[in-house]
Amino acid sequence: MSVEEESKKVGAIEIHDLLRDRICLLEYAPGAMLRENDIAVEFHVSRTPVREAFQRLSIEGLVEVRNGIGTFVTPFDPVQLREVFDLRIEMAQLFGRIGARDATIADVAVLETLLNRSDNLAEKFDVGEHWQINHILHFAISDLLLNKVFLDVWHNLYFRAARAWYEMSRDIWPDAVRLLQLEMTDLLTAMRENDIEAIGYIKRNYIKFSWKRISSKQQA
Repeated sequence: MSVEEESKKVGAIEIHDLLRDRICLLEYAPGAMLRENDIAVEFHVSRTPVREAFQRLSIEGLVEVRNGIGTFVTPFDPVQLREVFDLRIEMAQLFGRIGARDATIADVAVLETLLNRSDNLAEKFDVGEHWQINHILHFAISDLLLNKVFLDVWHNLYFRAARAWYEMSRDIWPDAVRLLQLEMTDLLTAMRENDIEAIGYIKRNYIKFSWKRISSKQQA
């Protein structure tokens, strides 16, 4: 293997992140089998980092590793999904109470850029772009928080909820984009005022709005 090829090799963390994003965007459908060998070939690595990535995804509840059979994307579980959203709603209300840093001009600039970027979605929906904006937004807000244990749970719940939301967003994209833009506008106001607790309550409201649409579809 050449030096250039070696430098391009990815590790378990990068493989995990790429597979996680594919699962969230439903590129791997619920119940789909992830073949260790195929993924190792795709990323030009041994099976070891792929196996490590699978283990992380399993801990996060995104895949199920069945010994002697294979690794499968976990199916949607309506009861568990409701529990995920309920917990996200409650956790959002803890923002500002568990340790957070001040919002900066740079933080505000990130949200302003994302809000401007979302204008293109209103004209032509792109689920990949929608994902990227939400993804960056999630981490931009999360970066204000200092409690590492809280953040581990917060990130995990975000990705476990993401699949359901992106499945829904394809069907209701004008409403999904409108909600995203309203959320970012409200978050910008709170961030400019450096009101972290308000940011949490805004997140709470929009998580609740998202769940309302998902649960309505489930009941239809």
